[in-house]
Order: sequence, then structure tokens, then C-alpha cells
Amino acid sequence: MNAPFAPKMPMNPMISHLELEIAWLRQLLEVRIREMQASGLLPGASDLRPGTVIYPQEVEARLHECDDDASDPTPDEVEAKTRLASIEHRRRQYYEKHTKFDATTPLAFLRQEYQLNDAQYLLFLLVIAPAFNPSFSRLYAFIQNHFERDYPSLSLFIEIFSRDKQAAYLNRLIAPGSLLIGEGLIEIRQALGYLPPNRQPLVLPTRMQAYLGGIEMIDSTISSFTEYRTRSDLSGNTMLSDRQNREWYARIEKVRALRAMAKPLPLCYITGPVGAGKRRFAQEVAALLDRDLLCVDIKGIFNTYEDFGMGLSVANREAMLHNARGFVLCLYGWETLILPTTAEDANFHAQITALHLNICRAIDALLAWHPLTIIVTCQNSVSFAPVLKSRNVESLRLTMPDHKTSRLLWEAVLPPALRDDQCDIVAYAENFHLTPGQIREAVREASYASQPDTKVHSEYIIGAVKAQMRHRLSEHATLIEKTYRWEDLIVNKDVEMQLHEIVYRYQYRARVLDDWGLGDRFGHDIGLSALFDGPPGTGKSMCAALIANEIGIDIYQVDLSRVMSKYVGETEKNLAQIFNEAENAQAMLLFDECDSLFGQRTNVKNSNDKYANLEVNYLLQRIERFPGVAILTTNFPAGIDEAFARRLSLRVSFPKPSKAERARLWQSMLRSARLPKGKIDYRELATEFEISGGYIKNAILRAAFMAASSDGIVDQDTLYQAARIEMKSMGMLVSHNDEDPT
Repeated sequence: MNAPFAPKMPMNPMISHLELEIAWLRQLLEVRIREMQASGLLPGASDLRPGTVIYPQEVEARLHECDDDASDPTPDEVEAKTRLASIEHRRRQYYEKHTKFDATTPLAFLRQEYQLNDAQYLLFLLVIAPAFNPSFSRLYAFIQNHFERDYPSLSLFIEIFSRDKQAAYLNRLIAPGSLLIGEGLIEIRQALGYLPPNRQPLVLPTRMQAYLGGIEMIDSTISSFTEYRTRSDLSGNTMLSDRQNREWYARIEKVRALRAMAKPLPLCYITGPVGAGKRRFAQEVAALLDRDLLCVDIKGIFNTYEDFGMGLSVANREAMLHNARGFVLCLYGWETLILPTTAEDANFHAQITALHLNICRAIDALLAWHPLTIIVTCQNSVSFAPVLKSRNVESLRLTMPDHKTSRLLWEAVLPPALRDDQCDIVAYAENFHLTPGQIREAVREASYASQPDTKVHSEYIIGAVKAQMRHRLSEHATLIEKTYRWEDLIVNKDVEMQLHEIVYRYQYRARVLDDWGLGDRFGHDIGLSALFDGPPGTGKSMCAALIANEIGIDIYQVDLSRVMSKYVGETEKNLAQIFNEAENAQAMLLFDECDSLFGQRTNVKNSNDKYANLEVNYLLQRIERFPGVAILTTNFPAGIDEAFARRLSLRVSFPKPSKAERARLWQSMLRSARLPKGKIDYRELATEFEISGGYIKNAILRAAFMAASSDGIVDQDTLYQAARIEMKSMGMLVSHNDEDPT
């Protein structure tokens, strides 16, 4: 009897098909219920047994259930089978009418796409039915003779549809890795208390219920780390350097050729910095195949699913549910999970990790079920590439755009009509080494900050670029304030000239490598690394901050206490994260007191020596491949491994300051107009105390606090006393007695 308040819904083909299949299942259940009632396996219609006790009549009926003697069907059985024949006739008519269109309904599409056999399809229907018709739960409870067992299970399926009780065979339907379970079409819900696997509840995932009901959505378990890109989202032209364009379109042509031959595409492995165009390439491949793109974060799968393969299947299921023509699946974030390669002595041997193998096996297992096109992207080129048994792997490395391409990108994203007169496109291209995605993001942020003005202001462009460069380096490094200027620098001429050379190398690398063509011979991703060595307090760290300020990038001091680890492989992993994040943020790295990390390798006498050498070997490889700026400082240059010296771009030695330089240091640091000062002889201080700038700074601070505590002033006496105390505290030889110097 229909509910009087039930709204009349318009006829929907997908719902009509689903209702027809559920009606067919209901009739199958009725036939089986009547048969079980006739044989005594279930109570009859007039029996008032509560369904919580197993009676002797049922036990006797089950003992003789497999007997060959068949009794005459009851009138209820005959009536049920007549209705079943009518329903099956309607099903045949439906499928004859919709032969060409049957896969357009969700249920028919799933059966065809996953190639479900009869047993799998019936079990799937058994799980679907209660989600769309609550009365099935009561029927399930009645058949299982217990009001709490109102859910589908494999034992219920065997009870209804398997007359010969092929339980051992049918158990495969819900085994781990089976089609229904492995592909996420149904799930096993753990019940309270112990139940054998065949009696555990089977449920329909929320996503599947929505899909079968015609509701468009993305699975809530993966929606936070998935991105859906349609063919219509692809706009504009891909702008790369000439060399990158040739490689890019060579891959596109290969995809086009394989598609024409109807051959499976290889897995595409694309590496490159953030915003280089990795997902853009994936989108172009998808458009070429007339498909949409589903981008899934690999780390998100690991954080959500214990079994990576299950998460991958859910992502694949999502792609299939969205578009019957199929999707291209883009897995991004490969670099967050795969440990970097390490080196042993002079030979670099890839150490394939268990994690890497598990991911590759999961991808192979997915490809065994589905002829997918999969693209994997990675932000660095030092992680292990995927290694598959089922497909070849094609690699494509995207690099930072050259100077010419960068200028074209800036002009395309920020045309004259959108920028003010202060915006200098040429300067942006030369000073900011950005990927296409980073340029677009910087202009978008600057445009938002410039509102309500119609034109983008230059200061907002520069601010957006610098804000974008700051990244997750704070986990292992500390951002250093850049307040120093060239006029604050007091060093000899040779050191100053070398420091200027570092700045010039950064500012004009696009001109030298790209415009003048030297990058074709020596490489376009040449980094800039320098070793600053010298006694303590000679200004090594200050000069690193000054250089960062001059070239306009952030500088992060690496905290070695957060990098070094007693666990094997953890130090390399931390270093890999630092270099990767610095590359993404285009920040300068400062390794202060680097001799503890970049020390010389030793002869292997025990396991500790072996793993210590591995750390040094990894650093040798990684710093040479680092395209950014890295400054290493040390007080003990003899402790640095010689191999590092060969791989560094520059080496700057900071000697102790001369007498004239010390006098300038005293005078420069005491230059504040608000500092209460007495008569000070800077030349005499420089003559009496042969100390470097760091100790001079400490002595001045000490003298200032001494003067403040006595409401005095900073004069020659206070500075003498503070400098003597500073030298004693540092273990230096003091030649003066305790008398007043005057």
C-alpha cells in the first residue's frame, strides 16, 4: 500500500532499471523463503516463533536439506514462482529494448565495466537492496532467523542462492583483493564481537549509493586530496623553452601514435619544480585521449587508507564513476613518500625501499584489472622512478624556464594594460627564477592586493613573489632576518670582490646560461654554492645574510640538531626534505659550522663508519644537483671533505681583521645616535684588542649593559673592561693588568 504522503517522482531511466532489478531480487527472495518454509527451514506465515531460538524442527529440516526426494510445491511456492516468471519476462523485455543503451544506467554500467559474473552481480544486488528499500532488512532478518541480523552477508547469500552450498568457492567473493571488495564496490563492516568472515555485515559505500541513485559527487574519503579537471578546463598555450618544447611535444606525438595503434600507453613519470607544468602535461595527454583528468595526492591516500592499493582502487573507481569513457589518473606528490637515493663510496646504487615496491605493486595490480592511463608527477629528480611489470615507464623532466621564456611568460600573464609604470618585466624575468605556475600565482595575488585599482603595482608583485618563496623549511631551518647592507660590510678588498661575484653569478645567470648559450654546454640548472671559512667572528654568517638581501631571496639557517638522526636513513631523509623545500621556495640555505655535517669520510672499520660515509656521499650528490644557493661556513676548513671543495662554486676565506678594519668595526658598531657615549679612541681599542667583529659586538653589548646598570655612559673605560672580560671568557690571552688603562 502506497504511503499517502509519498511525492510523485518523475520517471528516471536509471532509477527504473534499479527498481526493476531490486524487484527481481525481491521475487527471488520470496521464492526461496517459500521453499524454506515448506521444508521447515523457516517458520510459516502463521508461526509465532520469535526468531531468537533454533527449534528442533529446523534442525531436522537442515539435516535432510540435501536429500534428493523433492516434495510437491506448496500453493505459496507456485504463486511466488509465477510472479518471478513475470518479473523475468519484464527484465528480458527491458534488456531487448535497451540493448544499445543498457550501459548508460549506473547499475548496468558497473556490471559491464567491472565484468561482474552472475554470482558477483547477485551478491552486489543483495547489498544494494536495503540501501534503496528498507523492507529488505526485515526480510534478511527473517531469513537469518534473528531480528538483529538484518544485514546482508555472504552466509545469507549462500543460504538464498547456493542450493549445493558451495561455501568454499563462494568465500572468494569477499576475500581480500576480490573484485567486489578490492574495487570498493562493497565493504565489510566489522561487527561488535567476533564473527567469521562469511557472517560479517556487507555494506554499500556511501559513494556507491549516491552513484546508483544518480547523485553527482566525489567520494568524501578522497575529496580533500583530489582535483577534477575537465577537457574544457584546458586553455591557453604551453609556454616552454625551445629545448623543453621539443621534449614535450615528442612525448605528445608518442601518445598520439600509440593511441592510433590502440596500444596501452606507458606510465608517464614527470619530474620538475612546483608550477613547472607537470599536471598541465597530464591534462594535455587526457585531452588528446578525449578524457578528463583526475588528480590524486599520493600522500593523501596513505594518510587515509592503511592499504595503499585500496585507496588507489577507490580513486580509480571515482574516475570510472564520473565518466564512462574513462579518465586519465594523475598521481602527484611522489616525492613525499619515496626516500632519496643514497650513495656508497664512488658508486651510486639505488636502494629500492619496501615502500617504493609496495606502491609499484599496487599500481601493477590496478593496471591488471583496468587498462588505465596513469601519470605520476614528482617535484624532484632524486626520488626513485616507478618500476612496473605491466607497463613501460616514460620519463620527462621539466626544468625552470630560461630567461627568454620567463620574460614571455611575464608579458603574457601581466600585459601592459594590467600593470603600472613601475613594473619591470625584464627585471622580474632576470631576478626572479620562477616556474610558469609560480608566475601566474604571483600575478593573481598581486592583482588581489592591488584592488580597487585596475592596474597591478610593482611592490605587490615583489611582495607576492617573496611570499610565495617562503615554504615549509621551518621544520628543519630558521629564517634569518636580512638587515645588513653593503655599507655595513667591513672586510678586505679581496673578500668584498668575491662576495660581489656571488651576487653577480645569481643576478646574471640567465644572461650567461640562456642568452649566451653556455647552459647548453654546462647545464641550465647550475646551482651556486660557496664555502666561507675563517676564524670565529669574522662575519661569515653576516655576509651570507647580506648576499641574500642583495639578491632578494630568503635565507634559512639549517638547524643541524633537527637534521642529524641516530636512525639509519633519517638524516638523509631530513636533508632531502630541506633541499627539496629550498628548491621549491627558491631560498638560500646556510649551513653554519658545516664541518660536523660535511666532514671527511673515513675508512670503514665498523657499521657506524659505513653509515656516516653514506650521509657524506648523499650530501656530495645532492649539493651538486641543488639548483639554488647554498652557503657553508666553517671555522675548521681542514675538516671539510676534499670532494666538497671540488663541487663548490666558490670558496671565500675570511682572515682576521687588520688593525684598520678593527678600528672601523668599533666605530661602525658604536654609531647609534641614541647611545650615550663618552670619549672613545677607536684606533687604541683596535691596537689593544686583536679580536674579530663577532667579539667586538659582544664587547660593545657587554659595555652597554654595564653602563645601563650604573646610569653611566659607554666610554673608553667601559669598553676596555668589557673587551677584557670578553677575551677572558673566550679563553684568549689578555696582556693588560687590572689597572685603569688611562
